[in-house]
Amino acid sequence: MILLTFLGNPDLKDKEDQFGRTPLMYCILADRLDCAEVLLKTGTDVDKADHSQRTALHLAAQKGNYRFMKLLLAHRANWMKKDLEEIIPLHLTTQHKSPKCLALLLKYMAPGEVDTQDKNKQTALHWSAYYNNPEHVKILIKHDSNIGIPDIEGRIPLHWAANHKDPSAVNTVKCILDAAPTESLLNWQDYEGRTPLHFAVADGNIAVVELLTSYESCNVSSYDNLFRTPLHWAALLGHAQIVHVLLERNKVGTILSDSQGATPLHYAAQSNFSETVEEFFKHPSVKDDSDLEGRTSFMWAAGKGSDDVIQTMLKLKLVTDINMADKYGGTALHAAALSGHVSTVQLLLKHYAQVDSADVMKHTPLFRACEMGHKEVIQTLIKGGARVDLVDQDGHSPLHWAALGGNPDVCQILIENKINPNVQDYAGRTPLQCAAYGGYINCMVVLLENNADPNIQAKEGRTALHWLCNNGYLDAIK
Repeated sequence: MILLTFLGNPDLKDKEDQFGRTPLMYCILADRLDCAEVLLKTGTDVDKADHSQRTALHLAAQKGNYRFMKLLLAHRANWMKKDLEEIIPLHLTTQHKSPKCLALLLKYMAPGEVDTQDKNKQTALHWSAYYNNPEHVKILIKHDSNIGIPDIEGRIPLHWAANHKDPSAVNTVKCILDAAPTESLLNWQDYEGRTPLHFAVADGNIAVVELLTSYESCNVSSYDNLFRTPLHWAALLGHAQIVHVLLERNKVGTILSDSQGATPLHYAAQSNFSETVEEFFKHPSVKDDSDLEGRTSFMWAAGKGSDDVIQTMLKLKLVTDINMADKYGGTALHAAALSGHVSTVQLLLKHYAQVDSADVMKHTPLFRACEMGHKEVIQTLIKGGARVDLVDQDGHSPLHWAALGGNPDVCQILIENKINPNVQDYAGRTPLQCAAYGGYINCMVVLLENNADPNIQAKEGRTALHWLCNNGYLDAIK
């Protein structure tokens, strides 16, 4: 009776709150069907929209409330009304496990309306695939929903169905493929070049991967825009079981490399996935090929400190030459030293890596560690027999590189290991001059305390003071 009293005032029945919501919308939110029936009988506006342009039918669809949807549709609610995101009620019904609301709306919709797209160019079929609702997918396909419509990212519903960690997503994928198991659908690439298989692999969904690759026409070696195949992503993410499936179903016979010349094995190695690396080497087509820089997966592992992989490869005798060099002469030990991985350096030395192997610039691993200031690595290398008195192609000693890098502690370590603080390169420059060039006061202090001579002139006649003045290092001059 009180409600009828309010309804006697025509200004109240469609009155909006701060969000633009009407009393009818509140009936839906509070699940008050009886109140909604009264409002509708008195002529409330069934299609009035809130500030997000959603109507009462949008809200009922979002809540999955079949009774309200039936009531609103009986009062001729507009099922094609779009909100600000261009979403219609049909999209919202796909979020719920029960397909009743979806089926109800489809009874009212004309042919073609089923594929209405939202702001992201997604249809209700995209949404159903995203929410992993196979029954919804079946119903929509039965109503002639187009399974080949790409969204704003170029993805078709099969991409969204495959993009799930839940093993049950295989049912949704199967529903789509049962409708059209075509080669173009299976290998459809989005605007990043990724196929449904790329997505299934990235999510580690072995069930979906097995289903997709069970089709003869599925291309397991498809490149995305980063020139990576599904096998690259499986390796990078350490999905050993998926690696096994992809290798078994690889019809190409060879393992493809990406734009850097890196194979999937490189990515598994650098990420320290030893089980995945083992899986690769069980397959006869896999070899430790070099990338475009001449670096093997073993070198990538060393550069990232992937000790588990290194131990696995050494234990299984998968490394033919621990001292193999890249196109610049760098070895695995160079890579580990440059990156500061102490345990990796120790492991490589234990397996007889050459401690003083020189690259094309005549840099040994010690040079690289000195430049980067990796104290523990330097101490490990010296303990392992690294010579501190070697020079590179420019006559620079490790002490020069420590000074150029501004590493005073490294300078001290090298001097304690009997390197001459006044050693000169081929241009006559001393480590003190190198420190002065960079304005590294702490390095200069260490060198001067260890009898570095500030009066030594390089071949062009410059002393450390010349470099300080030239580069404006006032504090160092003082």
